[in-house]
Amino acid sequence: MHEYSLVQAMFDQIGDAVRVNHALAVRRVHVRIGRLAGVEPGLFRTAYDVFRIKTFCSDAPLVIEDADDDALLLERLELEVP
Repeated sequence: MHEYSLVQAMFDQIGDAVRVNHALAVRRVHVRIGRLAGVEPGLFRTAYDVFRIKTFCSDAPLVIEDADDDALLLERLELEVP
């Protein structure tokens, strides 16, 4: 369940980026999950797939990069802008 709350917080950040950039949609989401972050990448991906239904991320695949630290970062968004 921890991963679901993390993904929900990430969607808040993504929503802010969509509004600021007047984006039409998100095309790809890149995150970095450190091995020491206490986050299970498979569960994070599952939570993302649940949250993205009928949102600005509905067609955006999630790209997860592994790291050797304790970070969980929203590295990059690929946005469709007018």
